[in-house]
Amino acid sequence: MKDNDALGYRSISWQLEIIIAGGLFYTLFTSTDFFKNFFIQTQPILNFDHYQIILFFGLYILTRTLLIGFGANLLLRTIWVAYMAIYNWYPNGVNYDKLKLSDDRKKNLKARYSRKNRLETLEKWASLSFSFAILFAMLVISTLLVCLLIDAFLLEVLELESLVYNVTYNYTLAGVVLLAHLGVLGRLATKTGKPVIDKSLSLLNKLYYYCSGSFLYQRELLILRSNSKQWILVSFGVFYIVMATLISVNQLGAFFYGGTFNVKVFDDRKTYEQKTIYSMKNRYYEDHLKKNEVFYRGGIQSELIKDKHLKLFVVHWFWFDSFKDSVLNSLDFKKEIPSFENDAIRSAFFDEQRIKYQKTLNTMFEVVLNEKVLDSVRWNRYTHPKTDEEGYLAYIAVDTVKMGRNVVNVNRRYGKDSLEVSDGWMSFPFWKE
Repeated sequence: MKDNDALGYRSISWQLEIIIAGGLFYTLFTSTDFFKNFFIQTQPILNFDHYQIILFFGLYILTRTLLIGFGANLLLRTIWVAYMAIYNWYPNGVNYDKLKLSDDRKKNLKARYSRKNRLETLEKWASLSFSFAILFAMLVISTLLVCLLIDAFLLEVLELESLVYNVTYNYTLAGVVLLAHLGVLGRLATKTGKPVIDKSLSLLNKLYYYCSGSFLYQRELLILRSNSKQWILVSFGVFYIVMATLISVNQLGAFFYGGTFNVKVFDDRKTYEQKTIYSMKNRYYEDHLKKNEVFYRGGIQSELIKDKHLKLFVVHWFWFDSFKDSVLNSLDFKKEIPSFENDAIRSAFFDEQRIKYQKTLNTMFEVVLNEKVLDSVRWNRYTHPKTDEEGYLAYIAVDTVKMGRNVVNVNRRYGKDSLEVSDGWMSFPFWKE
């Protein structure tokens, strides 16, 4: 009986496994664009709080974790198929009679290079890579769940908002929870000899076992721990998760420049991104937008302006609502349309409402063209036809501005009480021809 038949390799549906692994690998690899587009398109209109950011980040790490495992499986299975093709074509293996080697050398080669052993080893590692991917994916989910529960307790019960919103704290917490799941902190749960304490610890351990989702993978993790050296398992587990996290941080940091994602591991430049220096981003210019891209904050028609006007578009973010409502209320803006005795009163009412609305938008947005504040910019509610984003549109005359480089800034006022506080929301350098 041939080795292939003895191993039962022909009965293994490796073609299906490669198709599944390849499909999952491609899907997970391209999910980067999906997450990017989803986050950029929904952030202006949704309130992404602390928990949603952690879930978003955790889900992203989860895809990278699975990507590493399925990628390893696909590579190992591809090598396995290549070996199988060679062994099927040459079923007798190495023809030692044609090798001009000494008898001792031939004997050593026969002992080292066994077709059966090589295929078995690759088969085990290919299968194990699948297991690692799923196991560590569940480990990420469990770590994420525990971190969310701890943050919820600190935020809702102890009201430690400054701690919960600290990036360093969240990374440290995730690392400690991960080590706990891998068994490094397991000795803390040993018996103390005191029945009351031991019973309380046992109850807490049981609650943690189910609430954290440890019941999904703990037995399998114990199999790995009991059949290998613990330091090897912990080192490999930490390396696996940290690698997935680093990949996630750098990919997300490519389009979201703050908070949890502002950790540039593979970028050593120190002076490139200066906050006070004007920068030109392709997403701020309408003619540079690629398919499925959005303005995100706003933009103008081009970096080279040949028109007599500047088409200024500002995306409305949910952050603007509180300030806008505060100003509208202070101006006694009517949100409901009353009944009118005649058309003249109706027309006067709407004219007054339009004036109040324009005053509100000019209070909320301060437009500065070449360091000169524009007092009365006329805004219109607008849905951009290219990006489908809702916001405000204004046309600014630039026929009299100097030829060459110019800059238009949009400062956004915020807060409910103060009208003086503003920030540099957007800056658009452009060249007038």
